Amino acid sequence: MSLNYMDWIEKYDLNFQLHIKEEDGEIFDQLNSDEVIDNILDYNDTIVDVASVSKVNDEYYYKIKYKSKLIGWFKPGPMSIKYLRTKKQEVKLLNEHAVDNELNRALQIDTEELTENWVKIFTSDFYAVFNEKLYCGILLKSKLLGFVQITDASFFVNFRKELSFTDGNVNLYKDSKLEKVIIENFDHGNKTFRSLGGFEGFDGVRVIVDGKRYWTSQKNTDLSIDPPRIENLNDLVIDVILYQMKDKLEKQHEFYTARIDSLKEKNREMVQREKHLKQSLKKFREIL
Repeated sequence: MSLNYMDWIEKYDLNFQLHIKEEDGEIFDQLNSDEVIDNILDYNDTIVDVASVSKVNDEYYYKIKYKSKLIGWFKPGPMSIKYLRTKKQEVKLLNEHAVDNELNRALQIDTEELTENWVKIFTSDFYAVFNEKLYCGILLKSKLLGFVQITDASFFVNFRKELSFTDGNVNLYKDSKLEKVIIENFDHGNKTFRSLGGFEGFDGVRVIVDGKRYWTSQKNTDLSIDPPRIENLNDLVIDVILYQMKDKLEKQHEFYTARIDSLKEKNREMVQREKHLKQSLKKFREIL
């Protein structure tokens, strides 16, 4: 039997937050307990941390924490929103109408700024799951402007590869849409250049030329890149798991590296103290 995305979350103890949107619900002190300690309505429209997930009779219960205090277990409905942190990525909207969606309306987000700037390149560092639909948060200079469904977004994919131009008539552009020409009929001299990546579903590729970044058409290069898209909740959760595991490993590495450096420093101090002690003993013996 294949695992669904909630099975993956439980299996790998994924860290995420929950935006409570419930009409009613009991909070229990312990899993499989009848002792009700609170009602979820007391936390409605509040974002809580999910400390643990457990599957009971094919239903998922969450152990929630608010302001570092453990609250208890409850079973959320589909209208509560899961927020899953992931790596920071550049993202483009595929169309202007992507802004008008169920999640933005449910959160009563003023999307005017997002609508006005929808052609820009944004960033995103978290996903949202709402009513079993998949969204990404859209940020501009760290400001959340709203959400769009994953199917209406295109993420920047890094592919640092050597490339050669296969066409003599090559333009270099300022923008990923390949509309604002900076260098026309670029004299590439059949040299090799380096690509940085491109957006899913777009022809443009970001390249380095003489130390500067430009956009050019992938069709004019020997690159053939068609990265897989995140299309469903399972893909998303696996992506988040990989990110969080990498993040934990990096933090562990930083922690142990700092501990080792600290021990090395203490060892150097002990060596110096031993050296000074030997010198003091030598002087004391000479006096005697």
